[in-house]
Amino acid sequence: MHPVIERAGAAAELPAWARCGTRRRAHGVRVGDLLSTWAAHLDLPEREQIRWRAAGVLHDAVKDAPIAELHDVAGDGWPDPVVHAPACAHRLEADGVEDRSLLDAIRYHPVGHPDLDALGEYLILADYLEPGRSGSGGKRDRLRELLPEGRPDVLTVVVRQRLRRLLDKNRPLMSCSVDFWNRLVGQ
Repeated sequence: MHPVIERAGAAAELPAWARCGTRRRAHGVRVGDLLSTWAAHLDLPEREQIRWRAAGVLHDAVKDAPIAELHDVAGDGWPDPVVHAPACAHRLEADGVEDRSLLDAIRYHPVGHPDLDALGEYLILADYLEPGRSGSGGKRDRLRELLPEGRPDVLTVVVRQRLRRLLDKNRPLMSCSVDFWNRLVGQ
């Protein structure tokens, strides 16, 4: 396991290049803790629990960086609200992280991708359902209670809500998001 991943998963330590404030850092720790809890419930080995926690701790590590800087790192094709995700994955790759599953989980956590594995899908869920998020009149709590066993059904509900929010605002959908949705509903 790469040292950056080990430190993030074991001690919630962020790399020196991280750009996130206190609230966002607390959000990342809650997401990581939720992922670690689910990994333990799924009887994954301790190293996997650390790796899953690291994905949560790191997923928004550069979200508070200037948008122009994030686009410089991530490249073209990413809308402003989600460019932090590929930028974070690129920073981790530059540090020598080669864990494709973890990198893709971070890269695509705000938009989804049809090739995501369990870690990627659970990161989407943990980011959306972590206990510090408000709103939805307890619906997030009820969905969280169905996990980790109810992943397929809860993931469909969460992705539908995220896509609906974009459509309601007349925002474009990324093709990987549409492909992810189609995979979820068996198209």
